[in-house]
Amino acid sequence: MITPSETHRKPYVILAEDNADLREVLGDVLVSLGAEVEAVADGGRFLVCIASQYNDGHTPERVNLIITDVGMPVCSGFDILDAIRAAGWTTPAIIMTGSKTSLVSTRAAKLQATLLIKPITLETFESTVIDLLGARPVDGGEAQASTRAAHDRGGGTDGS
Repeated sequence: MITPSETHRKPYVILAEDNADLREVLGDVLVSLGAEVEAVADGGRFLVCIASQYNDGHTPERVNLIITDVGMPVCSGFDILDAIRAAGWTTPAIIMTGSKTSLVSTRAAKLQATLLIKPITLETFESTVIDLLGARPVDGGEAQASTRAAHDRGGGTDGS
């Protein structure tokens, strides 16, 4: 479990996944780890969620982790991650997809995101989240200076 000290807030995670069952399961895992989760069902809602960070007067540093599926209605997770990286966000990210190709791996690496190939075991998901959140302050501090290379991880549970 990720346990911030009493002076720190819960890690804030944006989860974008169009499969309702998988979104619920992954959201439950995140909550059990102590995270505050904003779960959205498609790329359009994901864009609104990102825009609301600015509209609410927050900075990108408020978001501790972004988890997105690649293939979603309205806009792909790759396209949104491209845009937020271009806007200067260094937020750690997990990209999930059922398509393990060199193109997908290369694009994830260029976006400095961890790649999880579906089906994903809950253990792999949980350990990846803990690893990424552990590498970033949970108090909204400065973005971490080092970047993370993409990892091809996965194998096991539900996914689409």
